[in-house]
Amino acid sequence: MVDTKIFDLVIVGGGPAGTSAAITAARSGASVALFESQKFPRHKVCGEFVSAESLDVLSDLVRDVPASASLLRVAPVIDRTRLFFGRRMIMAPVSAAALSLTRYDMDALLWDAAQRAGVESHSNCEVFTIEGEGPFTIRTSAGSFAGRALIVAAGRWSQFTADRTLPPGPKWIGIKAHFRELRLATSTDLYFFENGYCGVQAVSHDVVNACAMVRSDVATSLEQVFALHPRLAERAAGWTPVTDAVITAPLIYREPQPVRENVIFAGDAAAFIDPFAGDGISIALRSGRVAVRCLVDYFRGGNSLPEAVASYRSAYDRQFAPLIASAARVRSLFSLPAVTKPAVFEMLRLPGLIPYLIRKTRRTH
Repeated sequence: MVDTKIFDLVIVGGGPAGTSAAITAARSGASVALFESQKFPRHKVCGEFVSAESLDVLSDLVRDVPASASLLRVAPVIDRTRLFFGRRMIMAPVSAAALSLTRYDMDALLWDAAQRAGVESHSNCEVFTIEGEGPFTIRTSAGSFAGRALIVAAGRWSQFTADRTLPPGPKWIGIKAHFRELRLATSTDLYFFENGYCGVQAVSHDVVNACAMVRSDVATSLEQVFALHPRLAERAAGWTPVTDAVITAPLIYREPQPVRENVIFAGDAAAFIDPFAGDGISIALRSGRVAVRCLVDYFRGGNSLPEAVASYRSAYDRQFAPLIASAARVRSLFSLPAVTKPAVFEMLRLPGLIPYLIRKTRRTH
């Protein structure tokens, strides 16, 4: 073991899951070290949809940051969703309403909140290796650190991903950028096309976020994505870029793996939920908080690390795995042969069906 301070908790990854865990742990009295491999904050591929069930969690996490109240107050309210299949459109309410908050702003708020809570935070700090089964030794570009417990929240694809084998064939990628738009809708708009879709949503009074998931043999830029849907192409023709595009790859769906040995995984590191479900940020914030709540007794000497990890696994299976499974079932509707898609579209017009599908990918506790 290295000759250094042993933290109660070491967290790898400074996104919503990692900072949620860090803030929750620090406020419970635990000593916490948080590591983020790149410059922070930064623009990330994200739909930037903060669903209603996570707003209370986010507000509580950033309550000590002076800028938080005003940012949340001016964030666009998203009260409906519109689905576009070719020239056809279906609209349904989003109840309760969500907020649209850029990942850059959200990550900045959460990182600030973590530091204010007493978390020792390291950005631009790469984690090279993790050793041990608890306590853990973490070797980084800033030196070696030790932790009684470890949470990995480094995203869906990192050196800590258990299975890094790539499936054969074309890969799915994510692409995102912000654009200026004069007439904004208070909706999340999903434009579906063969082998992908693009979500468009206001992030300020005159800026939209366009975020696409598409197969790499179909498109590798947002301009190519826009051309794949007639109504999206017409809408995007009036846009001017506000940010450069960012790309992430590969996007791979796998079975959730919230624990491995005595290591806890949270957010996308545990499982990647379908982006159209709009619950990725919510699951990240809540899974980080749940992970720490399962560790608190261990920090206080009430149980062992394996018992705490098992408790998290059980909580994850109850609270989050069913949402990911429901989203996968909805995804299957959009993967049907082209000849059957018009029938699926007409089925979605049934009163209450879309709100029901949305509820199946949401949980309020």
